[in-house]
Amino acid sequence: MSIYDTLTNVALLIVSRRQAAISKGRQEEASLWSYVRAFSDFVHVTGQVYRFEDSLEGAAPTERPLIRPRLGEQGGTFAQPAVKILLETLSETPEPEQKQHVCVLIALLNFIAETGQFDEVEDFFSNLREYVPVAIAHFNNHQEAEAWLMGVAEPPSPARILIGDEYYQFWYRREDNTRGMYRDYAVEQEMEALTARGISPRVPSFSTRVEAEEWLMSHPANPYSFVAIGGEYHFAVHHRKLKRHSLQPVASALKDWEGHKRAVELDTALDAAAQSDGTGE
Repeated sequence: MSIYDTLTNVALLIVSRRQAAISKGRQEEASLWSYVRAFSDFVHVTGQVYRFEDSLEGAAPTERPLIRPRLGEQGGTFAQPAVKILLETLSETPEPEQKQHVCVLIALLNFIAETGQFDEVEDFFSNLREYVPVAIAHFNNHQEAEAWLMGVAEPPSPARILIGDEYYQFWYRREDNTRGMYRDYAVEQEMEALTARGISPRVPSFSTRVEAEEWLMSHPANPYSFVAIGGEYHFAVHHRKLKRHSLQPVASALKDWEGHKRAVELDTALDAAAQSDGTGE
C-alpha cells in the first residue's frame, strides 16, 4: 500500500469519527477530529508526504505507539486533547486495520512535533479559512521552476508553487522518479466571485506595479484585495508563507479562467461520450 493510500484511509477514519461525534452532539470531540485532519492536510499542501513516509520506516504500526517527548511538551490549544482522544480511540477499537490507522495519526503528530512544525500546523488549522492556498516557493519564470524541479533529488510532492503570479501544481512519484507540473487555477474562482459582487471604484490606485507592491507590503491583502495599476484592476493575493503578493490583471485572468472551465467541460463531455459508446448505449 502506498503512503497516499494510507493517508486516504486515515482521512476516511477521521471523517467517520467526526460525523459520529456530531451525530451524538459531541461538538468538542468533532472539533478535535477536525484538528487532527489539519495535520494530514498540512503534510499534503507542503509537499511532505514522502518525508512523513520515511519517518514511518522501522515503526511497528500495530503496536501501541510512543508519544515522543516533543509531542508531549506541546501546549497548544488542542494538542494534548487530540493525543488523548487518539489514545482512547486506539484502546477502544478492536479492528487491527482501524488500530493501524490511529497509529499512523499518532505518528503524524509525532512527526510534526519532532520536525518543529507544530506552531505552523496550529496556525494552519486556526486560520485555514482566512489564508490562500499554500504555495511553497516562487519562481520568476518556467525555466527557473523546471530547473529546480528537475535538479532536486526528491522534490516536495504534491505541492503548489508560484511562477510569476500564477499557481502551478507539481508532483513527484518516488517509485519511478517521474515528475512534472501543470497550471493550477487555485484562486480564480474566488476572484470571479468577488468580481461579481462589484469592484469598488475607490480601490488603491498606482502608476506602476512596483508602487503597488511597496504599498501592499505595509497594507497586506487579507487575504485578497483589488488594486488598480495603470488604470487596470488587479487581483492581489497575499502569500504569507512567501512574504509576497501575486498580482493578476482581472480581465485577462478571468478570460483564461473561462477558457479553462470550457476545456474541462469539453473533456468531461468527451469522456462521457466515450464511456457511452463503450457500453453500447
